[in-house]
Amino acid sequence: MMMAEKVFSNGTILAGEELEAVKGYLTVRDGVVNEIGEGQPPKRGIDLHRGFIIPPFVNAHTHLADSVIKDIYAGRKQEDVVGARSEKFVALNSSSEEAKIKAIESSLHDMIRTGTSAHCDFRESGKAGIHLMRKAKESGVKSILLSRPEKQDEVKDLLTISDGIGLPSLNSFSDEEIRKISALTAKAKKFFSIHVAEVRNAQKSSIENTGKTEIQRALDFDPSFLIHGTWASDEDLTLMKKKGVPLVICGRANHLLSVGAPPLNQALEKGVEIWIGTDNVTACQPDMFRELSFDWALLRKNNSQVGSEEARALLKSATVNSSRGLRLPFGALEKGNKAVFTILGRKNNLINLKDPYVGIVNRARADNIRMVFCPDGEVRKFWLC
Repeated sequence: MMMAEKVFSNGTILAGEELEAVKGYLTVRDGVVNEIGEGQPPKRGIDLHRGFIIPPFVNAHTHLADSVIKDIYAGRKQEDVVGARSEKFVALNSSSEEAKIKAIESSLHDMIRTGTSAHCDFRESGKAGIHLMRKAKESGVKSILLSRPEKQDEVKDLLTISDGIGLPSLNSFSDEEIRKISALTAKAKKFFSIHVAEVRNAQKSSIENTGKTEIQRALDFDPSFLIHGTWASDEDLTLMKKKGVPLVICGRANHLLSVGAPPLNQALEKGVEIWIGTDNVTACQPDMFRELSFDWALLRKNNSQVGSEEARALLKSATVNSSRGLRLPFGALEKGNKAVFTILGRKNNLINLKDPYVGIVNRARADNIRMVFCPDGEVRKFWLC
């Protein structure tokens, strides 16, 4: 069915892969972006009252199943919270399927209410973990699911029901097994990722036992992207840039789990492609506004010269970078692309902004959302205020 043209006027559109700020209008026809122009549109549209149109948030790393038990990190070390024999897995194993599904659904709904249109979830528990997510009611958030095999012979079956493989660490399997898992995943044209250099001891042990950092070892397995890199060295980041492998930063979770601070400034300076994730729901709500604000504070803490371009890079990391890398059907706001975007109203916190990028990453909140737009027939289209 043909969709009537929709016009949104008097706003600032963050357009294209570089999020160029265009003061003007955006039109949608037949479910795709038809035009982005400066000034007034040819026909009357919905007046955004100088609000913003931004690409949808993509949360590049989540663990939604641990929504079933929150804040267990308080008073505990990281390995006791989310490690293989941690409180998280005690809770997952002792909770009913119904309880876990309801918890996942609550987090999915929280994500759409905070402007996230897609996420990449590392699904524990093999086939059962994937089926658990599939049973969650449709929320409007697109889920990219990476399964976690417990044995190598599970990989082929898991690849038929998931979007790829996500390993918890380089110690999950032998190097030869990881190489085979990577090859099978590549053959299936799906994603392969690994948690690396999240904790200092893992990085130290890797160097002592193999002569290589965790990131150097992981890159030998041709990953699609890597998670954390909290203890990445300058040499690690240079190598990631050279090989074109993105790094998913999870700043709030790293701090709440007391494992360190991600090398965000260094990664941006070296030109590493950054994606942003919120990681474990047991530690952090999957709210990309809060993640951006936290990461912006990290950048400024480390370098007072950080300004507009770094804020723009941070916003790209939460939107167009990961949407492109995860091969989503939406992303940058360009003519001909699928029309999926978020409209932010200029409430009290977003007036008198000198710089749109700095203002959005530092000040925007979920209550600024006027609309999360998707073409007719999809469930993400609704007005919030």
